[in-house]
Amino acid sequence: MTDSDNTRRTDVGILGAFRSVGRAMVETYRHGGHMVVMAPLILAIAVVPEFLQHIGEIHLGMFDSVDRFRALANDPLRWSFGYVKVAGFIIAILATARFWSVGSVRRTLLVPPLVLVKVVGGLLLGYALALPFEWLGKQGLSIAIGIPFKIVSAVIQAGILIYVVGALLEDRSVTAKRAMTSLLPAAILLCVLAAIAFAPSQLLHMVNHKLALGQPLPIVWALMIFDALWVGLFAGLVGSALFVGSRTGLTWQGWTVRPRDLGVVSKRTLDAAQFEARTV
Repeated sequence: MTDSDNTRRTDVGILGAFRSVGRAMVETYRHGGHMVVMAPLILAIAVVPEFLQHIGEIHLGMFDSVDRFRALANDPLRWSFGYVKVAGFIIAILATARFWSVGSVRRTLLVPPLVLVKVVGGLLLGYALALPFEWLGKQGLSIAIGIPFKIVSAVIQAGILIYVVGALLEDRSVTAKRAMTSLLPAAILLCVLAAIAFAPSQLLHMVNHKLALGQPLPIVWALMIFDALWVGLFAGLVGSALFVGSRTGLTWQGWTVRPRDLGVVSKRTLDAAQFEARTV
């Protein structure tokens, strides 16, 4: 029996499916961690506004006590930074996913107009298609009627999600038809990977803020500097989840790209990024 035969055998059956999904989780964290070295400029899109907000929070004295933190949670100064922070975080997530596909920071940030049209058009179309079913599911109908409407809405949103991410990655194989049919398992996997990246990262982000409450100013500054850097990695992890979930292209018949083969993609992206850095 050859090594290729062994490989094919480990990819079939329930055990093989769990093993492959587990490898997709590993690749999500591996890619996210590599972003720190390969494209720190992209992560800085999330880091800088996060740190600026922390400067404002420290200036307001938010970390003096729990009561002070709660009282100033909705302070206009804090939220003037907050909106920019949220925007930067989302952009960094999307840019990370795109970076792993195009292999260049320059190409990542210079998004072609046609790609933007596909992304925006996909979002608008998905919202328009899913909204009626979502609305019907909330009208107090019987469970037998209301739940199917919600399921239809969820399926449409899942399909649109994988289509939009595929468009952002400039993956021409992700068509609207495939997104709504054969690639629905990929949409589910993408959501699972994103949740696995998001949940522990958000938990540490929240714990870090709680640790800063009532601490001396030097400790507060140290924790907030760490927190800003962590938010950058946080965005890198979630963005990598979008990439892994989309690029592996899980279908009803199996993987388009096996998760363990993403290492080859990473190597090519690394080589391209290093070449770009030398030629800038």
